[in-house]
Amino acid sequence: MNHAAGRHLQEWRLLSLLLLVFLLLAQRGQWFERLDNGLYDTRVSWDGRPAPSDILILAIDETSLARVGRWPWSRQVLAQVIERLTQAGAGPVLVDVILAEPQQDDPAADAHLAQAIAAHGRVVLPVFMPGAGVATVRPLAQFAAVARLGHAQALVDKDGVTRRYLAWEQGDGVTYPHLALALREAARAAHGAAAATADAGTTGATERLVPFAGPAGHFARIPVVDLLDGRVDPARLRGATILIGATATGLGDTVVTPLAGVNGAMPGVEFVAHVLDAERQGVLRQTVSVPVQMGVGAGVVVLYLVALLLLSPRRALVLTVVLAAGLPVLAWTVMTQAGWWCPIAAVVLTVLLAYPLWSWRRLEASLVTMTRETARMATLLHPSALALNDTKGPHFLDPVESRIAAITQAVDEVADALAVDGDADQAQQYRDDMMRHLAHDLRSPLVSLRALADQLRVGSPAEHAAMIARVDACARRSLELTEQFLLIGRAQSVEPHQFAEVDLVSLLHNCADDLWEDAEALGGRIERRCDADLALVVGDERLLRRAVLNMGWNALRHGPPGGTVTLSLHPAHGHWVLSVHDQGRGFAAQEFAVLSRRYASGKAGSSGHGLGLALVQLVAQKHQAVVEIDHPSTGGFTMGLRFVYIS
Repeated sequence: MNHAAGRHLQEWRLLSLLLLVFLLLAQRGQWFERLDNGLYDTRVSWDGRPAPSDILILAIDETSLARVGRWPWSRQVLAQVIERLTQAGAGPVLVDVILAEPQQDDPAADAHLAQAIAAHGRVVLPVFMPGAGVATVRPLAQFAAVARLGHAQALVDKDGVTRRYLAWEQGDGVTYPHLALALREAARAAHGAAAATADAGTTGATERLVPFAGPAGHFARIPVVDLLDGRVDPARLRGATILIGATATGLGDTVVTPLAGVNGAMPGVEFVAHVLDAERQGVLRQTVSVPVQMGVGAGVVVLYLVALLLLSPRRALVLTVVLAAGLPVLAWTVMTQAGWWCPIAAVVLTVLLAYPLWSWRRLEASLVTMTRETARMATLLHPSALALNDTKGPHFLDPVESRIAAITQAVDEVADALAVDGDADQAQQYRDDMMRHLAHDLRSPLVSLRALADQLRVGSPAEHAAMIARVDACARRSLELTEQFLLIGRAQSVEPHQFAEVDLVSLLHNCADDLWEDAEALGGRIERRCDADLALVVGDERLLRRAVLNMGWNALRHGPPGGTVTLSLHPAHGHWVLSVHDQGRGFAAQEFAVLSRRYASGKAGSSGHGLGLALVQLVAQKHQAVVEIDHPSTGGFTMGLRFVYIS
């Protein structure tokens, strides 16, 4: 493993350790409890269940207070309410009122209420637990002896919202079930309060989350005054669980729930109704323990960090988005399907923190490495290159831009080194040829054109025709020279994978047609001989056509005046031979190497510019063809290209 890879892994380990420590501390200290509560509240707001018809709230509301009188009422009124419920055949009854002190103004009222509670047989009374070190507030002994007892405390989170309760709670050495559990036991069978208390040892004081069925007012409410005045159908009460409690705003018995924003705070008696409904339907939820949270969170983060190490930045970003959106959805799914809520905010925030931190380290390491290695390459290829400095340059205010500029400088050094040192002789030869071309061959016809133009301004009309012919010749020579130069550049850059099939038969006829006009102007003629109907090779048609035309123009210019130039195509030993024959003496085969150099000329005073045969040789090399030079016994000179035969 090289030094860079080792440093890369070391930084990843350090970052992973820091993130895991951050995660575990955040989970242990519940730093993001509000975010977790927000996720839970969001899911609760999506849920909802219809309120069961057999859970009724007998409300001590504003109407009842106006009819009966100010609170607290005489216990004679509560006794009458319970008697009416007993007569109607109601099920378990919760009297959510603290009955810890005797009624001083009417001692008989307490006895009347105790008698009514005993007659019903399934009444539940609340036990109030002020806090640690404070004695439990129990109902009077005469009430406690004939009723079931349960605690009414709801747990308030740091944000002031009530989401949880304790199924069992201890006070003064006695374990009490929640009021909802006491009501549920009373509905099942006529067991004594002692039996319910005995079950507490096996149940434990487990915190439970309340899956609220709806906002405040979700459960049916019946004003107490309607029951006292006989306006309630007894059939509606028969077998129903009745919860008697305050709903009037001024009595202050309310809690804030996750759905409080819909209809305001929820009366405490309705909170008990939600707990009872959830207990009966078995949809209660529990929060997983902190050690389990830490184990799950650490596992997810470790796997994510390993993925960051292995994935590309784009895929790592996709994974980060998927986890940030998918972890809450997964937590909600587990909660609704299995009943376990796992706070996930710390894990999501750790993932969102890990990606920019690791991306920053990856970017920093990449820039440093690229700058160093590119500079090293430039120095190796071009020893005279100066050392790069990524702290200077036009982007000194942005370190990233400065390093990018340094890399660009290094790449330029590499390119210069490759261009100059890669093949110095060839590069120098190419520059010399280009300068020679620009200084002489291209400049010469342009100077002639300018001189002829000046003569046209002062010459006589009789001389204009000859001058125009010379202007045309110079222009054509310049055009031909430029095209030859461009085609040489094309031939140098073309690659075999860019080739296509070319029909040499069609190529021969097209070239013969193009040469016919030049032959007519020189007093000669063009003949063609073709021994095939189709002759396919692989190549660049434009370059092949220009090579054949160059051979034809050489034949017309250097052959005898008025002679015949013959273009022929014939097969020979698995090859196609495309040749040009003229009636002149030509040149020896050993002279072709010299004449095919750029800007070489066969004889002094020649009108050629020395690119024609150079292009022929270059095209032949690119097409893996062979240039053939021959002086046949019948006379004349033949120059041709031998191509690989393709069936």
